[in-house]
Amino acid sequence: MNITHANSVIAVLNRVAELVTALAADVESAAWQGIEDHAGMPGARPIAAAQLAQPALEAAAAEHNQAQAENSAPAETTGLALSLEDVRAVLSDLSSQGLTKQVRQLIVDAGADRLSEVDPANYGWLLTRAKGLADA
Repeated sequence: MNITHANSVIAVLNRVAELVTALAADVESAAWQGIEDHAGMPGARPIAAAQLAQPALEAAAAEHNQAQAENSAPAETTGLALSLEDVRAVLSDLSSQGLTKQVRQLIVDAGADRLSEVDPANYGWLLTRAKGLADA
């Protein structure tokens, strides 16, 4: 399982957890609506134990998702047809410069486990990111 697929699964599981928590809150609210408050009832209504709403965390997550979308948006090609050999040559050169780990991460970010599995439509994006590695 590559990291892109794992992140997708994690996002779905997080959404399921949010929906289950919202459902539990609705059930709890409906249950409390059926109980009539009276003078002999001590204290106030308890607060639900599971509450996922954390505004600061949600804002940070939204900011992170926006930054990821901006960084991972495939760049449009300049009209030149790029081949696998062109991309392989550039990435091979970077790998020989000691950037093998970063090159592998670029391939994973492009949605594949191996360079030969990268969608040709993403070659321009991959070369742009590779150039960023070379310039760094």
